Amino acid sequence: MQRSRMTKPNDIPKLLTIADLSLRWDMPRQSLHDKKGENKFPLPVQYVANNRTALFLESDIIEYEKENPYIKTRAQREARRNFIFKLYMDANDE
Repeated sequence: MQRSRMTKPNDIPKLLTIADLSLRWDMPRQSLHDKKGENKFPLPVQYVANNRTALFLESDIIEYEKENPYIKTRAQREARRNFIFKLYMDANDE
């Protein structure tokens, strides 16, 4: 007896875990867990593995990347951090 799928794989939206995002953005998982606490970070759509693994919609992550383009690479995050630091230092010099 052959089993059949109730849904086709293309009908299921692409889901990402923190581990997926860690690879995608070259960012430590702990940093991503910290980011999850930010207001604008996408909310998980589901938790699996006894509520230990958050699943995010890829479409939500793509939208977040559009709004926060610096997130995509380590170099972009560092350049943004340096820019903010310079603004802070310049403001305190006055």
